[in-house]
Amino acid sequence: MLWQAQAFRQPDRGGPLNRLDAVLYDWRFEMLPPQREAVLPIVIIDLDEATQQREGRWPWDRAKVAQLIQALRERGAALIGFDVVFSEPGPNPVRQMLQAGTLPAGLQSTLAGHAEDFDGDAILARTLDPFVLLGFFLHADGGDAGQLPAPFMVLPPEVQAATTIRALPDYTSSLPQLIAAGAGSGFVVAIPDPDGVVRRMPMILRHGADVYPALSLEMARLALGAPWLRLEQAGRGDQQVATGILIGRHVRVPVDERGDLLVPYRGRAGSFPTISATGVLRGDAPPERLAILQDALVLVGTSALGLADLRTTPLQTGYPGVEAHANVLDALLQAALGRDVLYVQPDWTPGVVLILMLVLGLVLALGLPGRSLRCMVSYAAACLLALGTLNGWAWDHQHMALPLAAPTMLVMLLALLNLIGGYVAANRQKRAIQTLFGEYVPAVHVARMVARPDQVSQAGELRDMTVLFADVRNFTATSEHLSAGELKTVLNRYLTAVTEAIFEHQGTIDKYVGDLVMAFWNAPLDDPDHADHAVRAALAMQERLAVLRAAFQAEGLPALKMGIGLNTGPMNVGDMGSRYRRAYTVLGDAVNLGSRLEGLTAFYGVPILVSDHVRRLAPRFAYRLVDRVRVKGRRGVLDISQPLAALPVADAALMERATAFEQAVLDYRARRWEAARAAFSALAAQWPEDQTLCGLYLERMAAVDPADLPADWDVVHDHVHK
Repeated sequence: MLWQAQAFRQPDRGGPLNRLDAVLYDWRFEMLPPQREAVLPIVIIDLDEATQQREGRWPWDRAKVAQLIQALRERGAALIGFDVVFSEPGPNPVRQMLQAGTLPAGLQSTLAGHAEDFDGDAILARTLDPFVLLGFFLHADGGDAGQLPAPFMVLPPEVQAATTIRALPDYTSSLPQLIAAGAGSGFVVAIPDPDGVVRRMPMILRHGADVYPALSLEMARLALGAPWLRLEQAGRGDQQVATGILIGRHVRVPVDERGDLLVPYRGRAGSFPTISATGVLRGDAPPERLAILQDALVLVGTSALGLADLRTTPLQTGYPGVEAHANVLDALLQAALGRDVLYVQPDWTPGVVLILMLVLGLVLALGLPGRSLRCMVSYAAACLLALGTLNGWAWDHQHMALPLAAPTMLVMLLALLNLIGGYVAANRQKRAIQTLFGEYVPAVHVARMVARPDQVSQAGELRDMTVLFADVRNFTATSEHLSAGELKTVLNRYLTAVTEAIFEHQGTIDKYVGDLVMAFWNAPLDDPDHADHAVRAALAMQERLAVLRAAFQAEGLPALKMGIGLNTGPMNVGDMGSRYRRAYTVLGDAVNLGSRLEGLTAFYGVPILVSDHVRRLAPRFAYRLVDRVRVKGRRGVLDISQPLAALPVADAALMERATAFEQAVLDYRARRWEAARAAFSALAAQWPEDQTLCGLYLERMAAVDPADLPADWDVVHDHVHK
């Protein structure tokens, strides 16, 4: 992280993160371009294609360059800087004829006296001082040309060996007589980043021990009337690191350790007033354009394709190099007035980036794990938005270019890792759900649980649920008359039929214990109508068993009868067991009561019994009240009922039967036993399947004289056996 934070300060290191940071740096220029007005007018004189066509291809005769300078001075230009180099002597036609030696002696002598009048270099030299600055190149291409100007600083040997200022071994400068005549000189070097984009410009360069200023820096010094430039350096280990450049006593230019300055581009090409050089020479440029030359700082350069001074910048390709120098010059003048326009990367940038990444890492480490995909994406996007906002604020208000790639990649990497981890965990959870519930829960419910695993809990919890117990009556005795194959067939077909009925009504199979089936509702998925679904399942189970019973009889197999008990109440549900074997099951007193009710079905001779809790929560059925009981192991009293059919009931006889039976039970409880005996006897005679139930009440009334009953008789029947 520290390496990356430092990398953008030293772009030649390259690397993917540094490249990404460069792209994000360019994007900031697009999104938050600097807004500033010029302090002094800066005008570009363009040696453009139109000038090349009208005045001839560059390089020109030096006399014509002198004419351009003279025209600019006449228009009021305060200072002129050339983003071109005059490294070779200009042609002198008189000297060329004299050197040929073909002229008569008298004419040759006469022309020799006028050779100076045709010396373009001399003519140009006379027009330079004190208005014109010349450019020169420092490079590493081999070979020197021209003469370097005097440096503004010479490093002592010990500092030269330790300095971090960039050094270039070769130079291409103007002729000595031009260097001597000019008001000053500065290099016109633009060193692009590894991707070819010019994001920073060197303000100082070194040739051996000599330190030279950029043309824009030297022009700013002269424009501000500063007497000198001074380099600030600081010791960092065994190095001497550049930290800033003083323009006189009052203006400080912050630079990085190599002496580079981030170019604060004002905008795309054309941000500065530009006049074609031919329009100045001939005076035929629009008057309003020529008028802006008054007191202007002028930079002479080219946008012509053939002169190879077009650069790639954060804002566009094909950006004139001379305009890049104009941006730097303008920013230096703005800084002289105390305006904060220079973008910097302080020495403490790596530390800030490290702290930011640690904070982001902590926030993401705490916030991402366990979240849904949508939450993770939203959380990471919020972090990226906050990071971008902070970085944009530092850029726009503090003019600090803080690296953005490493924090951005950290957010994206942690988000990706958590997404992958969440995906793996979700798949593992889905497989666990399928493994745990696949055999006990309807397939459609398993699909819902897999789709929304967050709604499924395997941990133990207390829930209001409905439990069902179903058992084949006298199955032990029945199975004794079956072969092993027949027993397996009967049991499998029976269990399949009742399980399908349970699954069709959203139930969960808890277990099979021989012929006993245990199921429950409202777990693992929420089911607000769990009691209703359980009653429907019980009725469907009896219907399926009736069909199966007829098939068994036709095949010579025993006819099966089944008792079902249902109860609703609070139950503990979860993945329970030992470290050797576990199961998703329910426990609790309400579960035990459901089992007791199943056992009572044989006693009362009815196929299904439900508690009053079930009857109250599942009102969309026709019931008949069976009895008020107290079961073994419980002191509480409850009414038990038999569900007959779902409402509305089309069978009028069934409803008359249920109504007549309940009236008989009410007569019994009210001690109107004569009416009760008559009703129970009539029902038993009319409905053979009710003989057991009606017979129980007849036996109770026969065993006790109503006159012997206590006044507080509670009509509760105590079941002392399970």
